Amino acid sequence: MKIESSKTFETLKTLKNTGYVTLISLAAEDLSPNLEGESEFLLTYTLYNPVTKAFEEIETTVNSEIHSVSSLFKSANYDECEIYDLFGIKFKNHPNLKRIFLDENFEGHPLKNDYKQDKTLPEREI
Repeated sequence: MKIESSKTFETLKTLKNTGYVTLISLAAEDLSPNLEGESEFLLTYTLYNPVTKAFEEIETTVNSEIHSVSSLFKSANYDECEIYDLFGIKFKNHPNLKRIFLDENFEGHPLKNDYKQDKTLPEREI
């Protein structure tokens, strides 16, 4: 199901209330640049209903920011941090949005299409 990014939180909340209580995965893909030459990302939420054994996939496109669903699904906490770290998408109202793979001083987001491969990690003291 494809939805507008502004309706993501409410749609997922409704699905959770109808039995889709497990967020199996949250994945991102960089679609940049879009037709207007701007950054655009595809987010795919995969939900599972253990009673009916049904899956539901929700897709939305976002430019740089979207509302966090970590208050609905605890598993989203880690996925949103991963996506922020590697793609640079900000999740509003996330309880602790931070880098989890890369050093805090690392510049850029390596899974973005416009990321320059020649960047290196600054030296740090151990």
